[in-house]
Amino acid sequence: MLEITVFLCGAICMAVEMVGARLLAPYVGTSAVVWAGVIGVMLAFLACGAWLGGKWADKRLHRRTLAAILAAGGLGCALAAAAGGPAAEAITRRLDNLYAAAVVCSAAVFAVPALFFGMITPYVIRLRLAALADAGATVGRLSALSTAGSIVGTFLGGFVLISWFPSRAILWGMAAALLLLSLAHALGRIWPRVAALLFCLLMAADSLPPSAPARDDTPPPLTESACNSLRIWNDAWMGRAVRLLATDPGHVQSIMALDDPADLCASYTRYYRLGPLLAPQARNILMLGGGAYSVPKWLLANRSGLPDDFRLTVVELDPAMTALARRWFALPDDPRLRIVHEDARTFLRRNTSRHDLVLVDVFTSQYSVPFHMGTVEAARELRRAVSDDGVLLMNVISAASGPDARLLQGIRGALASAFAEVQVYCVGYPDQPSLLQNVMLLALPRKRALPAPDALADAELADMLRSRCTACESGDPTPPLRDDFAPVERYTLKLARKD
Repeated sequence: MLEITVFLCGAICMAVEMVGARLLAPYVGTSAVVWAGVIGVMLAFLACGAWLGGKWADKRLHRRTLAAILAAGGLGCALAAAAGGPAAEAITRRLDNLYAAAVVCSAAVFAVPALFFGMITPYVIRLRLAALADAGATVGRLSALSTAGSIVGTFLGGFVLISWFPSRAILWGMAAALLLLSLAHALGRIWPRVAALLFCLLMAADSLPPSAPARDDTPPPLTESACNSLRIWNDAWMGRAVRLLATDPGHVQSIMALDDPADLCASYTRYYRLGPLLAPQARNILMLGGGAYSVPKWLLANRSGLPDDFRLTVVELDPAMTALARRWFALPDDPRLRIVHEDARTFLRRNTSRHDLVLVDVFTSQYSVPFHMGTVEAARELRRAVSDDGVLLMNVISAASGPDARLLQGIRGALASAFAEVQVYCVGYPDQPSLLQNVMLLALPRKRALPAPDALADAELADMLRSRCTACESGDPTPPLRDDFAPVERYTLKLARKD
């Protein structure tokens, strides 16, 4: 039973770490900064627990004490399930720095369970040791079992649990599993643990989503998938009733007007109108990043001026995002639309088609920067996907000039290594390029003259062309991003604040 306990606790520990990170996602995001905070805090408290468990084993070695440690770990998981979200929300309201918030939130969620997880293996080793002659074999066997359990827990948490169950339900279930292990090691005074076990099972069942989807017009406040924590809510935006989608805290990813689902509400999405302006005969269109499918819906509604017989391929990583777009964001079924659920870079590597228009919208916020889509190597693959007379438009969240523009400069430099011309358009604050904002990059395989703004009848398109920041298009002090060196976390250090 001791070997089974070590294996299962190793699995539960890693599953709790992965699920806990998902629990924090609505408050601090899912960037490398957050994962570094989660892993570092988890290791710190595991180390403290290992030290404490070894000392306890030398002073009071008994199965009842192991049962108490297991029960305490279960109660720590229950505490994370019950109070992890509210605690993270309270912490992030008071801490503006993402790095500090990631560490403090991780400690609030992981401190108690990780401390007791760390105590289990050294305590079990001391229980199992019979003689010094076989101490090495015993320590090696139990350590290997703990590691094997951690491997199983990592795959189980990442591949199965978070794809099928809400984070809180998983944490309640892990708490119940630890309480059950506690009962297996000591039967004395079982009723408090039995009551806690039943309570955790009830809470796990209560945390499960309803079996039947809602039939009213109220979207679920939170949907967890293997890739994202997706929040949807209705609100008012610029005097209109809208539906909003967010995957990172404090930032809206997609907006849909309830009275006109195909309208482009977000200002940066309207800049994709430059694509049909510069490639008016585009018939083969590729969009990397679907989100709530705002731009694809606009294209499919025949508002772009493109020929009606175009074909549109949308590459979206998260199938749950597409399902929500169909259910809550009016994504239509259309024979012209092909959806591929795959990472955009993976798609580009195997892509052999060339497109008249390529639209890239994979940067959802400064919290989560998919650096692998902004490197020199990615730019070469993007260039292969664009026809010689085609157009590429990429949305980036950054400043366009000044000390906070290093992310944009690294991506612009990468595109410039593969395209003949790369232009910069400030979406939010054209007169203040040093401010954080959406920036649209226009990449052309061949240099060509763009329409003069004054010659356009469409005033909005004319204003977009006037928002070009020519001073941001040369002399980038930041080297281009590369697959083997893309320090986006350092480049976005100032951008990760909440002000």
